[in-house]
Amino acid sequence: MKWCVFLLSWLVLFTGSASAAVDEELTSVIEALETPFRATTPESQQVRDFAADFVQLSTVVAIDRMQRGEGKVWFKFPPESRTRSAMPMFRWDYQLPNEQQILSDGSTLWVYVLENRQVIVSEVGQVEAEYGDNPAAFFTGLGNLAQNFDIDWGNGRRDEAGHYRLLLTPKRPSQFFKQIEVIVNHQAVQASSQGGKPQVFPLVATQVTDPQDNLTRITFIDVRWNLDPADSEFVFAVPEGVEQLSPATQMPGF
Repeated sequence: MKWCVFLLSWLVLFTGSASAAVDEELTSVIEALETPFRATTPESQQVRDFAADFVQLSTVVAIDRMQRGEGKVWFKFPPESRTRSAMPMFRWDYQLPNEQQILSDGSTLWVYVLENRQVIVSEVGQVEAEYGDNPAAFFTGLGNLAQNFDIDWGNGRRDEAGHYRLLLTPKRPSQFFKQIEVIVNHQAVQASSQGGKPQVFPLVATQVTDPQDNLTRITFIDVRWNLDPADSEFVFAVPEGVEQLSPATQMPGF
């Protein structure tokens, strides 16, 4: 079973006299990504929630195999998740390669695979205590990424479309991942300097590298935000006849 989530990666390539200019540009990209998710940002300029279609490409390096996944995702950032290290609400509905749902109301996590007729139910705090940070830590502190990650330029500051590539390395060891890459929309960076209501969503794609160097890349499509979904959308209603497993003995990786 696959968690999906969103990622950042940056690698500084220049030193000496060029470093000041590079740092200034790096700061502007971080600002564009973080500002809509900060508690101190005016409410009219915040992203309270977002929904998108997604395409996930997972590569298992050892056997050189790639698997494609597709579905829809929702994230909601309650006020408390902006002011302290709290998990936002999220929901991933996969249609491919098989039907499954991954939901969290911020404190409980449900992982449901339809064909298995089983749902794994875990407390978010317990999972973090036993396994370390998971890639959702990226969203937990999205308004202050330096709290959980060392941030640098990615390998190649921009991708072929001109979007920025950033690298996040977790400050605490994790069994789930060793780095996160995120692609930041270059138009969002330009618009960020002008302030005002967000016109461009900053996240284009994310890629997680796990401790075995397997890759999970997620591209977000048709992103909409500030839709104000009900909290109940992030709580799993267990269907009749579905077995509940708790606590989880093996957690999926984003």
